[in-house]
Amino acid sequence: MAGAGRDERISQRWIASTIGSSLGDGQEGLSRLSPDLGGMVLRELLAAAPEEFLGQVHAAEHGAEPGFLFKLLNSRERLLVQVHPDRERAQKHFNSRYGKTEAWHILAVEPGAVAWAGFKPGVSRDGFREAILEEDAEKILGCLHEFPLCPGETLFIPAGLPHAIGGGSLVMEIQEPTDITLRAERRRPGGERLPEEFLHAGRGMEVLLDCFDFETFGREEARKKIFLERQMLREGQGWKELAILSCEVTPYFALHEIQLAVGARCEKQNEPFTVALVLSGEGTLESAGHGISLRKGSEVFIPHGVKDYAYVAGKDMRLVECHPPCVSSGMKENT
Repeated sequence: MAGAGRDERISQRWIASTIGSSLGDGQEGLSRLSPDLGGMVLRELLAAAPEEFLGQVHAAEHGAEPGFLFKLLNSRERLLVQVHPDRERAQKHFNSRYGKTEAWHILAVEPGAVAWAGFKPGVSRDGFREAILEEDAEKILGCLHEFPLCPGETLFIPAGLPHAIGGGSLVMEIQEPTDITLRAERRRPGGERLPEEFLHAGRGMEVLLDCFDFETFGREEARKKIFLERQMLREGQGWKELAILSCEVTPYFALHEIQLAVGARCEKQNEPFTVALVLSGEGTLESAGHGISLRKGSEVFIPHGVKDYAYVAGKDMRLVECHPPCVSSGMKENT
């Protein structure tokens, strides 16, 4: 088990990540163990013994990768309108086994925070191409539905869905483990003009357009498809566990929230492994007579070898757990 808290003022934080950002030298984005545990790169640790850390079933399917990527995003300015390929198009155009279906859970917002997602009725491939070529940001945004954002909301962004988020939002994002992002805008909101490769990674305009799903919806229909409702999973003395994102929505990952009142103890079974992030409060994570302290911002990887564990709240505590594809798709570990 490993945990570490970091400065929350950075714009992105990748948690339990074994992939590097497509920008820079490829090392940015890789997670490390906390310094008191040696500071080793997580990818190297998992590669040394994938079955022990991730479980036999998961390792057979995904190798030494968690199979998802978990992030915290602090949107200081509006992100450009973008899209991600599904698995078929990711393989065809980018030689990647993973597409990039994702979900956003809104943690905090400034007044007026919004997101854009889904094409409005009447938008066509040719019309959208024209807006991109004209570099008309207002016209591009006008093709998408705009939604105000509130803390606690969850948006499901399947591969192919056009989307953007405005400034002033702190977002928890879970996604397939790629950094393939295609963009419909060549200029940042501040006016900086970006190279054409920034739009389509050098694959050309038709590949960019091919990755968009041009199915259109009315605003309320789009909202029902995009915004998710939490589901109660179980509860006990002073605690409850809710599904923010369940296997009924996507087979690629799951996201649960656990809320504990001071003094509460929530016991869990680990199948096959878990990544957790503490959102508020403090307490301990206990297993087999050992424990580590938790506080707001603590990041924890609970490996396959830890079969049973418990959260104990020293103060009211709220945390999220990410679960990998083989769990959220219903596959079970051999024990």
